[in-house]
Amino acid sequence: MKTNRILIFSCLIVIALLVSGCTISIGGNSKKVVDGGVYKSIDGSATWNQVAVVPTANGKVASISNVDIRRMIFDPSDYNTIYLSTETDGVVYTNNGGDNWNQFKQFVGQKIRSIGVDAKDKCNLYVLSANKLYKSTDCGRFWTDVYVHQNADVILTDVLVDYFNSSIIYMTTSVGEVLKSTDSGMAWATVNRVDRGVFLDLAIDPKNSRIVYAATEKHGVYKTIDGGATWESLGIGLKAYAGSQEYRSLIIDQSAKNSLILISKFGMLRTQDGGTTWEVIELLPASKKTTIYSAAINPRDSQEIYYATRTTLVKSTDGGKTWSSQDLPTTRSANKIIINPTNPDIVYLGAMNASN
Repeated sequence: MKTNRILIFSCLIVIALLVSGCTISIGGNSKKVVDGGVYKSIDGSATWNQVAVVPTANGKVASISNVDIRRMIFDPSDYNTIYLSTETDGVVYTNNGGDNWNQFKQFVGQKIRSIGVDAKDKCNLYVLSANKLYKSTDCGRFWTDVYVHQNADVILTDVLVDYFNSSIIYMTTSVGEVLKSTDSGMAWATVNRVDRGVFLDLAIDPKNSRIVYAATEKHGVYKTIDGGATWESLGIGLKAYAGSQEYRSLIIDQSAKNSLILISKFGMLRTQDGGTTWEVIELLPASKKTTIYSAAINPRDSQEIYYATRTTLVKSTDGGKTWSSQDLPTTRSANKIIINPTNPDIVYLGAMNASN
């Protein structure tokens, strides 16, 4: 009888641990509120579930529920594969749409700024950490630092692989540089420089890979139409919008030519001519004086737009004319939103502590 009680008690403990999902946490101290990591919706954001399971060899419960997400990126050739750039937990990835997650040991404990994936060979991966660019040609088993900035204080901020010619890679720095490689990362040249600027993000046109956008922290957005040979500032078209030079996010519209949305201190602006002219997308009144942490456009329907404030997820199905809102599924901020290009009802939200 005593043995049976012990067995029952042990089973209850195991069940409790499985439900909690936080006895082992990639994201550090499991005693903290564990509502970080990734949330997934399969019904166009109507409902959300945290997807956080990490399989372990010893069968113990592990989780990414405490991880802070900086960026999320799909493998362009397999939308069930997603890579996470994290604040302190290196690179985390899934190969099955978030059902479970793994971590590259090379980067454990590191802040990862960006990840690039070769659209023609999914095993070619690029990772930015501090002033170094790492490359793997075997799906992340082994890594080599193929670029190290000569200034150890410089941060490499974003990396982008040309989907048409994957030998071409772009990279940005915290000292106002856009770098380009034409040999898969072996050699680099500076193709754009902004004095006292900090480049944060890169974006590539889905119809023409020679069109690339590079966004700075406080000096606006730059554009090239010739693969980086020449660059122009989009500042002229944005002059009328106070605060639009203070960048927060740039979202390419995958379903419409020359269309993108700029999130800035001003709010939300859309261009349909590649940045020459802009129009205001009116936000919910409650959002007008608050920070927008992330935004996304349905890859198949440019009328469907999402944005997230500190506590709220907002959605429009008519191009921003009307909006509906819901509370975020996490107490953390929604630092990134991505939408599955083949099934836009599948939406992922990456959570991050607002203090980070």
